[in-house]
Amino acid sequence: MMGLEPKNLHSSIPVPSVQELASLQLEAVPSRYMRDDMESIISTVASDNTLRVPLIDMTRLVDSESQETELQKLHAACKEWGIFQLINHGVSDESLRNMNKQTQEFFDLPLKEKQRWAQKPGSLEGYGQAFVTSEEQKLDWNDMIFLKALPIEDRNLEIWPENPPKFRESLDRYSQDMRANCCCLNKIHGHGA
Repeated sequence: MMGLEPKNLHSSIPVPSVQELASLQLEAVPSRYMRDDMESIISTVASDNTLRVPLIDMTRLVDSESQETELQKLHAACKEWGIFQLINHGVSDESLRNMNKQTQEFFDLPLKEKQRWAQKPGSLEGYGQAFVTSEEQKLDWNDMIFLKALPIEDRNLEIWPENPPKFRESLDRYSQDMRANCCCLNKIHGHGA
């Protein structure tokens, strides 16, 4: 481990947005956006069911008869994967639809409008690409918006888009719904651990 410097994960090296690059009508996709290993990764994941993200069923977690089995699945998912997909979580379809709609409307805005909410130097929050730590790093062919929603006191509303008009309201509702799920998971985990 000596000689390895920790990567700065609190800010990102600025890179042009993918939308900007696409508008340039380049003759070829820049090499840093091309992955030589994608075909083998996709075929491996598609053919190996053990590489599927674990599904955790919230209704089974709160049901006393199935809770122990589902808790074991949850612990294994966290230990072996570090990630899981929660299903039957109780977040309303309306909340999910609104957040999806507002996000789509944000990304449908003209580039100049989205750039009003761009990442500031020294921050990951805002519109752009996060976790770009070197000029040689391979990048995903996408732009993103990263916003801290919780805890509420950590929100930087200066970079929360006001356009589309319902974006902030939808993100607030969605984040509160997600918080309720996290609290429920923590409560279950505390009792089952």
